[in-house]
Order: sequence, then structure tokens, then C-alpha cells
Amino acid sequence: MSEFCPRCTAPLEFAQDPARLCEVCGWFGDWTEVLNTPPKSDVFNPVLAVAQALVLFRDICRKELIAERLYDAGQGTEKEIRQVAIARRDATNALIELFVTLRGRNL
Repeated sequence: MSEFCPRCTAPLEFAQDPARLCEVCGWFGDWTEVLNTPPKSDVFNPVLAVAQALVLFRDICRKELIAERLYDAGQGTEKEIRQVAIARRDATNALIELFVTLRGRNL
């Protein structure tokens, strides 16, 4: 699952340890304090938007790999593989739209 800093909304690295540290703003706290989805903001920050999108895409790719391994081990179904593949495809399309939109803006 993706996690975001409650102070600056930057993506956080996933860790087994319950403590979390934001390398962007220095926030330190417990895993229960982090945001599971990036908050909506009126101010568009392109760097933060790209970082969040890449973290979400990496998370989906990781879930796809796990689903494929479970399927290969006989513990998953084709339906589950298809659902994860569709989520990855949708995330890929969203990333492409984001980059095309950013390319067209004068930042």
C-alpha cells in the first residue's frame, strides 16, 4: 500500500518498521498517522504530482508481481491476475496523460 506524508504529502517509502520518516520535510511519526491516498490540493505542484504518480504505479506493479507469483504457485486465479493487470494498464494510461499535460504547460 502506498503511504504519503501527512505534513507535505510526499510519497513515503514502505517499511516493515511501524515508524515512518519523510525525507522531504523531515516529518517522523507512526504508520497510523500517514495518509493512504494523496490529498487533493488547490495548488498544483508538478514535481509532487509526478512523484506521487510514480509511487502509485510502483505499488501497482509490485501487486501485479505478487499476484503472478501466487498464480504460478497455484494460490491465485486468472480473474485476480486480470484485475491487477487492468489496474496496472489504467495507471499507465494515467501516467501518460499526466506527462502529456505537464509537457504542454509552461512550468
